Amino acid sequence: MVAYAMHMNGYILVGGQSRRMGRSKVELFLDRVVAAARPVFEEIVLVDRNGGRISNAIVEPPHEGNAPIYGVATALRHANARCFILGVDYPLLTTDLLRDLVARFERSTCELLVPMWDGLPQMLCAGYDIALLADLESRIVDGRIPLKRLLDERAAEIIAEDELRARFPGEPLMNVNTPEDLQKAEARYGG
Repeated sequence: MVAYAMHMNGYILVGGQSRRMGRSKVELFLDRVVAAARPVFEEIVLVDRNGGRISNAIVEPPHEGNAPIYGVATALRHANARCFILGVDYPLLTTDLLRDLVARFERSTCELLVPMWDGLPQMLCAGYDIALLADLESRIVDGRIPLKRLLDERAAEIIAEDELRARFPGEPLMNVNTPEDLQKAEARYGG
């Protein structure tokens, strides 16, 4: 039986410029991320920057900055409800881990649910509540604002890395942003 997050969409941010990678992370990883997410969500929606190259994506409004806050705000605006946001740079993401995170967020009363991995909050594999939208939109006018600030300022549930590592083997939340990261992922799991 396939379990869906019936009242929550999954949004995959595909508008990054892949500068550190040197080639398109969308071409490299999108199919893998979608395959992990498809069994978890009723609908998967791609979010691209204005002028992006993905024809079936919703599009961020025009902006000068280059930060994921624009895609997160666009996803929340589109969902007009709680949603789960994924970056395209999690090619080792597993359906089991994602299903667990989404189920936790559905049960939670927090505004933000974020897993820790490699000692860092994974803000682009996280649940966001619509209540965050006005705050995000007010930050956009200030320029590049780190999403991590929300962890200190809003009702957030942080999932401990040691708990996740004990339950989910491998590196399902490995964030792959550089050719060196890609080499590590390929060495561990193959191409």
